[in-house]
Amino acid sequence: MTDVRAFKALSVLTTIGVLVIAACTIQLRGREDAPRPPKAEQVPDPISSDLARCRSVTAEETAGYRHCQQVWSENRRRFFGKKNGPVDPGPDGSPAGVASAPKDQSRIPQGYPQPGTPEASKP
Repeated sequence: MTDVRAFKALSVLTTIGVLVIAACTIQLRGREDAPRPPKAEQVPDPISSDLARCRSVTAEETAGYRHCQQVWSENRRRFFGKKNGPVDPGPDGSPAGVASAPKDQSRIPQGYPQPGTPEASKP
């Protein structure tokens, strides 16, 4: 009869353990009807609606395509955080108003002979 008592004790302990685990799981999960925090109020953005419309514009639709190019450039400007408007490229393709600075020669070690050109060292 000791086997029956051991079996009953084991089944009671298992049942209690399962109930404790279920209670902890339910408590940690929280209630389903608990109020969710309100989402941030979304302001309709005219650029996002234009971007959605511009996804289907083709190059053949010139008026719509030009408008979409402006919308895309404005979106890029906002994304990259530029404060001023779009920059027109200069005549050489670099942005206007940006002069190329000469290279900094201060890191070149002083006192060493300058390396020659490969053609000069050939016989």
